[in-house]
Amino acid sequence: MNLQQKLVIIITDCLIVAEVFVAMYFAQHNAEQITALFMKYFFSMLVPTLVFSKVAARLLRTKEVQVCS
Repeated sequence: MNLQQKLVIIITDCLIVAEVFVAMYFAQHNAEQITALFMKYFFSMLVPTLVFSKVAARLLRTKEVQVCS
C-alpha cells in the first residue's frame, strides 16, 4: 500500500466519523424515530463514501512491473 492509498484511508475514516456526527445531529430532532432517522442519514452518506474510497484506492494502486527472465 503506497502513501496515496494510506491518505485515502485516513480521509475516509475522518469522513465516516463526521457522517456519524451529522447523522446523530439530524436524528436527535425527532426522538420518536431517532434510530430510523439515524440509519437513514448515516447509511445514505456512508455508502457513497465507501464506494468512492474503494475506487480511489484502486486507481492509486502502484502498477506492478512484470519481470521476464
